[in-house]
Amino acid sequence: MSRPREKREEQWKGFVVGMRGGAVEVACEGGVPPLHTLLTDEAGSFFLEVVEQVSPHRVRAIALSPLGRIIQGSRVISHGAISIPVAPAMVGRMFDAVGNPIDGKPFRARQHRPLFPPRQEQEFDGATVLPAGGGDGSLLETGIKVIDLLTPLRRGSKVGMFGGAGVGKTVLITELIHNIATRELGLVVFAGVGERIREGNELYQSLKVLGALDHTTLYFGEMDKPPGARFRVALAAAEAAMFLSETKRRDVFLFVDNIFRYAMAGMEMGAVLGKVPSELGYQPTLERDIAEFQDRIYAGGRRSLTSFQAVYVPADDLTDPAVVAIFAHLDSALVLSRQLAEKGFYPAVDPLRSYSVSLDKEIVGERHYAIASEVRHIFQRYEELSHIVAILGVEELPKEDRVVVQRAERLRRFLTQPLFTTEAFQHKKGVAVPLSATLEGCERILAGEYDAVDVEAFYMVGTLDEVG
Repeated sequence: MSRPREKREEQWKGFVVGMRGGAVEVACEGGVPPLHTLLTDEAGSFFLEVVEQVSPHRVRAIALSPLGRIIQGSRVISHGAISIPVAPAMVGRMFDAVGNPIDGKPFRARQHRPLFPPRQEQEFDGATVLPAGGGDGSLLETGIKVIDLLTPLRRGSKVGMFGGAGVGKTVLITELIHNIATRELGLVVFAGVGERIREGNELYQSLKVLGALDHTTLYFGEMDKPPGARFRVALAAAEAAMFLSETKRRDVFLFVDNIFRYAMAGMEMGAVLGKVPSELGYQPTLERDIAEFQDRIYAGGRRSLTSFQAVYVPADDLTDPAVVAIFAHLDSALVLSRQLAEKGFYPAVDPLRSYSVSLDKEIVGERHYAIASEVRHIFQRYEELSHIVAILGVEELPKEDRVVVQRAERLRRFLTQPLFTTEAFQHKKGVAVPLSATLEGCERILAGEYDAVDVEAFYMVGTLDEVG
């Protein structure tokens, strides 16, 4: 799809003189264009972004389109600073990294939003600090028990979902999108960074079936695309989310799957541009690249921009440099446990390694804080006793510790729940549980009211009313 030419006093022209991986060298006629200028051929069949000046007459650009479309010797022209077309009608649609629709339907842009807008200084008035994503910082009920209880979320916060392969990150993201969209808590923008084409198609079809697509805008830079497209699609989605927040005047939720692949795309770009790698092969600008994206997730005024970011953890190693760089920008972290997933406890959120800065008496209230703290204490003690139980059995424990083990096992199963996203596999209708019901259920289990009930009765239920 051809990008309309912007009105500029000066337009740069040149031609492709070399390619290396996803990097393209362009010789310019006359001067060179500024960084982040969008270059295309006359037909608009490929897109390049200027990232380096090599000499007074040459620049190096990254490919935002499949490399097969770029031919050495192709003439290119500039179209101003790289931007994406946006319009209120983008809701329910699917786009690529430069904002072209990929769902086979026509799209008419109302305006273009630059991916690298001029920095604006934010004034600080000394008032109460709210989440960077704007809004009033009110609590967000997701309908997922383990999240609402142990890692409460505020509107405008940044949430990370950490885990290795196969622990349920994408399922949890799809469930959150469903709960937010169908309950009309706000609009959703999804960024598929390095997604497989099959995964993107499955997500699109799932949201359509679940009735959430009409509230969702999707951006994809799939795995088969060059690293430049995968690197920029996250920024495109963030800019689209800001646009919808301003024009629709509604809360917006930005989902990124997977932010680790954003870092990996940056590493690939660093390699093809000849940058000297740092620890474990990552680009020397890793932390700056992560910060550049995170700083873009901002919405002023009364509307909020909340982000949920799936983070692949290579070899389940939370000390990986890319994972550590992402951790530093988050308000909440949901660490998914492989051990819990293997036992069928979904969502497999680790109650001890997950955290939220919003689990505070001043934010959630005395009752919620007390219940969550007691549940964490029970789980901590249960983990300490688990090795003894594995060797000697629960009957060898003192009575007080046996009570702890019994209640921890009931709480762990109670914090599972059937998901809307997995109804076809579980053959059980999904549920969204109100926070009040979650607090009441945990409170009654902690009080010992259900000590005599079989532990398996708590597995995959919504509220305690379903426990036989």
